[in-house]
Amino acid sequence: MLGWVCARIVPLGFLFAAGCSAVVEAEFPDIVVTRPSIQVPSAPASTQSSVTFSFSFDSTKLGANTNLEAQSRIVAVKLHQLQLTATSGISNFPPLQTLHILAYVPLNSSTTESMRQVEIADYVGSGAAKVGSTFTVPLPEPVDLLPLVRPSSLESRKIVVVVNLGGQMPSESWEVDVSMSISVKIQE
Repeated sequence: MLGWVCARIVPLGFLFAAGCSAVVEAEFPDIVVTRPSIQVPSAPASTQSSVTFSFSFDSTKLGANTNLEAQSRIVAVKLHQLQLTATSGISNFPPLQTLHILAYVPLNSSTTESMRQVEIADYVGSGAAKVGSTFTVPLPEPVDLLPLVRPSSLESRKIVVVVNLGGQMPSESWEVDVSMSISVKIQE
């Protein structure tokens, strides 16, 4: 499905870059962005603690490009679902007390500084409920990612996502797969 959606977005990007005008609106309701095997560090102690990990993906897959006119035609980018799946090192996701997720566009490839960022989730749970191998991040409404796909000509075409998990975290490192369901709307 992702290949089909990307195949539809890429030609639109070429039309925009070439200065041609699109004559229709386009909606891509279910773009799935995945990041497999992300390393999660071990917790410093077996008591309550937190761990932070990050991953990035290319924002051009969502329509970001250097042509400002083309970028202005992207009218909506929404994150509808984000899932974390424990894949190695642990069999079940640890019970969470807190979960904070932030996405940003770095100013350049060698810094974590950013002019634009979006809070994806700020979750507080009891930490008692068993989750299983997959944790679906509670999003009360779709998260607006549009500011992240309109980078300036100096900024990176990359979105960095930082995840902080709090609770009784494993004392060994483990791996997680991330899956995000995103919609994009483009109009003339």
